[in-house]
Amino acid sequence: MKLILNYFKTFTKVIFSEKLPFLYSVFFPAVLFLINNFSRLGQTTPFSQLLLQTANYVGYIIVSVAINGIGIQLINFRESGFLKTYIMISGGDKKYAVFGLILSEMLFGYVSTLLFGLVLSIFNLKSIILILIFYTITYVIAAIPVFLLTVILSVIATRLNTISTVANIVLFGMLWLSAARTDTHNLFGELLYGLNPVDYVSQVLITGSNLLQNVNVNTLQQLLIVVILFVIFSTIGLLAIPKVRLNSLNMRN
Repeated sequence: MKLILNYFKTFTKVIFSEKLPFLYSVFFPAVLFLINNFSRLGQTTPFSQLLLQTANYVGYIIVSVAINGIGIQLINFRESGFLKTYIMISGGDKKYAVFGLILSEMLFGYVSTLLFGLVLSIFNLKSIILILIFYTITYVIAAIPVFLLTVILSVIATRLNTISTVANIVLFGMLWLSAARTDTHNLFGELLYGLNPVDYVSQVLITGSNLLQNVNVNTLQQLLIVVILFVIFSTIGLLAIPKVRLNSLNMRN
């Protein structure tokens, strides 16, 4: 546990010393949301409606931080030789460095989500506390499995530039699919769509919003889907950690 905490402190200092990640994780989605809803500035948007409208935006924030901060960063560490050094310091156990990185990126993702929530509050200033509390609770449920899942990228034997380009193209594809799809009204269909991490995050937020309003059969089904996807993603991620590749493809180790 002490090793994980040390890695967490080290990685957190590095992450928050860089300004570029905030550009794609907060500035981009916030500006896009404001542009798309510019006509409603000065009007009060109902709390529940605001949460539903921003589900995919938060999905993008969480998944983009997870992909770039966990999957691609682990590959970057591998190619630079740092990952092997971290593992040696940890006595040959991969989980300490990986969990330390996951926790630090989760903190960054949480700060990004709250900053986005503060931007949203201009559409409903009276609900600012509720917005921040809601995002805090749903963030934990949405982020943990997604951040674990992206560890699988570091298992793939591919070069950094290739995986970085492909992963971010796939990210926008997942965002489009989640935004464009319609409600299937059945368990299997929603589970299938939920295998898209952006859609999973959206389902967590939508389920949370629905639970605040009323609890019925459909809401309980949504909750069951979220639980199943949480277990699937988390299991895949945990199984991937011991298989993280240590040897660089660009230089001899």
